Amino acid sequence: MTSLEPENDAATPGAAAQRLVPGAKRIRTLLIATLYTPLWAVICDVVLELSVWLGMPGPPWYELFVHSYGWLLGSLVLWVVLLGLVSLTNRLWLSMGLLLALVSVVAAVTRAKLAVRQEPLYPSDLDFLGNPRFLLTMTSPGQLTTAAVVVLVIIAAAVLAGRKMDRHFRRVRRDEAPHWWWSLLVARLLVAATCVGLLSSTTHFNQPGNGWRQVYEAKDAKWRFWYQRLNYHDNGFVGGFLYNMPIRAMATPTGYSEAAMDDIVARYTTLADGRNVGRSSTGLDDVNVVLVLSEAFSDPTKLDGFTLDRDPIPRTRATMASTTSGAMLAQLYGGGTANMEFEALTGQSLALFEPQMSTPYQMMVSDYESYPSAVRWFVDNGHRAIAIHPYFTGMYKRDEVYETLGFDEFIHDTTMRETTKIDDSDFISDASAFDETLGQISASDAPLLINLVTMQNHVPVTDTYDDPLQVQGFDKAQNQTIGQYARGLEHTDQALSGFLQSLEASDEDTVVVFYGDHQPGIYGDEAAEKNSGLALYQTPFFVWSSEGNAPREMPLTSPTQFLPLVFETVGAELPPYYALLEAVRGEITAMEQGRFITATGDEVAEDELSSRARSLLADLRMVQYDFSIGERFALDELWYPSG
Repeated sequence: MTSLEPENDAATPGAAAQRLVPGAKRIRTLLIATLYTPLWAVICDVVLELSVWLGMPGPPWYELFVHSYGWLLGSLVLWVVLLGLVSLTNRLWLSMGLLLALVSVVAAVTRAKLAVRQEPLYPSDLDFLGNPRFLLTMTSPGQLTTAAVVVLVIIAAAVLAGRKMDRHFRRVRRDEAPHWWWSLLVARLLVAATCVGLLSSTTHFNQPGNGWRQVYEAKDAKWRFWYQRLNYHDNGFVGGFLYNMPIRAMATPTGYSEAAMDDIVARYTTLADGRNVGRSSTGLDDVNVVLVLSEAFSDPTKLDGFTLDRDPIPRTRATMASTTSGAMLAQLYGGGTANMEFEALTGQSLALFEPQMSTPYQMMVSDYESYPSAVRWFVDNGHRAIAIHPYFTGMYKRDEVYETLGFDEFIHDTTMRETTKIDDSDFISDASAFDETLGQISASDAPLLINLVTMQNHVPVTDTYDDPLQVQGFDKAQNQTIGQYARGLEHTDQALSGFLQSLEASDEDTVVVFYGDHQPGIYGDEAAEKNSGLALYQTPFFVWSSEGNAPREMPLTSPTQFLPLVFETVGAELPPYYALLEAVRGEITAMEQGRFITATGDEVAEDELSSRARSLLADLRMVQYDFSIGERFALDELWYPSG
């Protein structure tokens, strides 16, 4: 593979008798290179494995023997990458340096993501490379400088090592050994083509019959989609990464057909008719509906292990006590914003998609010209649909996705009227976001559907505010981080209260759904140990109406249920699709990947659900398939019957 050759074999007396020596040296060089490359691939894979293993129970070296099969297969994949680099660059040491630099960056990013979100790097995360502005907000200049220096040092060391070795093993030059040069070129092209083919097939890892997946599963690979860190841990980093390659969103449900969808339409139209007795067909005609996804909004007083010197969200707590309210089940800890937004707008649950469907906005919705959502229902019924996000438009492909979902306008950081930031925050304040929302409502003659996704409490929060709350319970650094975050919550609490007061004082009839999308990724291992189970997967939500409210305590709830609750709040007739979602809520109050919460509050697996719950879930799965990647046989009749 390598293009190194021994020092110049200049003609000497008796050279004819020694002509085999250069060829033998070249063969020896090739053999040495063949030995170096797999060993180097193993070293690089260990770097990746350590990024996941460190911090998990048991010594890391022990894992090499317990989970050695996945580790060895990961080394094989990296060896193919290395062989491809050598073939393309014609430089052994440079290729080794490039691979080590690459895996070092991946390992560092994985460690950082695990610290914030408790999940490793996914293939879909590579989309963020197109959003350098966001990446810069998530890292400090010092971290970026350190990473750049490490990469440059690795590559420079590889180049220097290559030059040193070239003194003893010179590269084959066309003018000195044309036969060897041409033979090596042909071999390089063949190896490069083979490597490209093998690596290309890894992107189809989740397709039936994929060779790489068959090799992994030859030893009964255990894919642990419900806990991706363990998935990477047990199957090797590379195996876990490949498992999360793009996949068809859902398997086709057994029995899916137009006739089957007609049957579902008939049953849930009848159910909706029964539930709509006494409800108004015009209940939402002149009502503004505002969905507020509040970035990382949570109730830290519900967590164990630390105390705050005061309640950061007293006004929100009072609002929840007088409205339909409760806790939302978040999909992830420290992330998953766009997924919660997707569930609220579409009624579709991540629990029913394949587990590799980590971000529907990026991996599915953006591929369509239009995608079923509540936006169309509101537009068909006279509303104007506006999305507001006080950040740049590229995150999660929102600029494309909002158009696909049917929004009339997308207002963002550069088009907002007010962009105030608090103290040293990198993000536009929630007060500015609420003021923008009020301005849009005031300026519109038509009722509005507004989907507001805030940014104020996004991490990092270190040294953001001049007057953080005081915290006791953990070490100084952890206490300070929690105190900074809690001060941000306090600002949100005040701004939200003012927002609701302004709506109540206006002549507009408005319903607000307010919810936190996930817990902040700020809690360390000690906090995680003291808050096991679902504690770090719950956030507050409420449904508020300017026309009056009544207290209603909800069980743990999924975002898919928010808009059906809006219809209940104003007494509007339900479309059959929302009647189905309500029926599901009667048996399964919340669900995310691998988690189903029953009406009694128990967390169970799908096969442990009651027969009625499984039947309803089967109907919902059929409908979700039809709406998402199916033929949409039932879309108009189930969701837009008046459109």
